[in-house]
Amino acid sequence: MFEEPIRRRGLFSLTPLIDVVFQLLIFFMLTTTFMHTQLLTVTTPAASEGGLPQDANVVEIWLMADGSTRVAEKPVTADGLGAAVKAALGGRMDLTVSIFAEKGSRTQAFVAAVEAARLAGVKNVATAKVDKFKP
Repeated sequence: MFEEPIRRRGLFSLTPLIDVVFQLLIFFMLTTTFMHTQLLTVTTPAASEGGLPQDANVVEIWLMADGSTRVAEKPVTADGLGAAVKAALGGRMDLTVSIFAEKGSRTQAFVAAVEAARLAGVKNVATAKVDKFKP
């Protein structure tokens, strides 16, 4: 009977593959942007004696203990917080956003309020802890 000759495959060199991987690595390292920093001034009660001046132009965000949120004394949902802050600002970026958190309010609501102010373009945010909402 006829036997087929055994064919051996040649060994491949991994050097070109490694060269391509290193070139891709260098390419992605050079074209990737790692971090954009933005400045947002936050005035905390401990950092400022007496808080904001009485005549300061502010937009108030109230974080309630029951989980609800108010912007300029109007109730808003978590999804509508950013739009409500932009509407209350009326295009003025010189205003200060004051975030008042009732005792027992959620930290995530506070972070969402700061993020909404930042996305609205505000440069100054003030914070305060209050016992109860004062309409």
